[in-house]
Amino acid sequence: MRPVLRPLSVSIGVAFLAGVSSPGQAEIWNRTRADGTVEFTNRPPTGGGSRGEGTPDGHAWRRGGGRGNRAAESSPAVGGTFWARERSDGVVEFTNRRPVGGNWKVWLKTGPGKAGALRGPTDVVPPRDTSPSRYSRFDQDIHDQQLYYGIPEALMRAVMKVESDFDPHVVSSVGAQGLMQLMPDTARLMGVTDSFDARQNIMGGARYLQVLARRFCRTPATMTDDDGLDADRPLMCSDEERVKVIAGYHAGPAAVEKYGGMPPYETTRAYVNMVLRRYDEYRRGPAAHAGAFLMDQ
Repeated sequence: MRPVLRPLSVSIGVAFLAGVSSPGQAEIWNRTRADGTVEFTNRPPTGGGSRGEGTPDGHAWRRGGGRGNRAAESSPAVGGTFWARERSDGVVEFTNRRPVGGNWKVWLKTGPGKAGALRGPTDVVPPRDTSPSRYSRFDQDIHDQQLYYGIPEALMRAVMKVESDFDPHVVSSVGAQGLMQLMPDTARLMGVTDSFDARQNIMGGARYLQVLARRFCRTPATMTDDDGLDADRPLMCSDEERVKVIAGYHAGPAAVEKYGGMPPYETTRAYVNMVLRRYDEYRRGPAAHAGAFLMDQ
């Protein structure tokens, strides 16, 4: 289990690479010391190997930690904000304690639960299945969930691609599990008894998306019946409502309601953008199927 970043007693100094004008433009390495302090550097560390040569606690330096870098090792399991500033001597300092004084800028915001993790090599069990057949291995389950819960196949595939890359054994650094990366509490609420059972995980994820759609989607879909009267149809999601559903799947519905839409977590913003991009790709291909809740066309 990855330790949570604690408030630091001092800011973390980082030797900045020449020619780089802002913290977000450099590749960053990090390590977590035994006392919970997380250190960053954007200068390739010397030594270290697998045990971190020359470090008092033997923790190796790992690549990751820059803005937008999915391999970041330093993301906390709870929501938090990180600040950065560049000093006149080129050293960049980072801190997760609210800074005093000027020139500090918000570097990264993370949220609760799954929104507290930047995915990548930090996963406890990362995606390892590289077989092309994995993309069609769960076709029947993905089709069946649409019949049960009305979630478009294209959206399910988009979420699954971003969450686990279609590998049912993935475990994230915050404990999300399986194809749809269900948190243990969410899995239990959705009736999932084994998150590593592919069909259970898919059905649990689809059921949770349905719960979120019922919570956030208020766009009525109507049709005229034979008598010329409007007949009730299942609720559909507008584009804005669809964003709320996907953000809720990542950061939790409470965060979406708290901020009236997309939460201000960079992890969640990146996640929603990736899912929507994949969704658009899949809906243009063979996986484009109309679902009862999330399609508005």
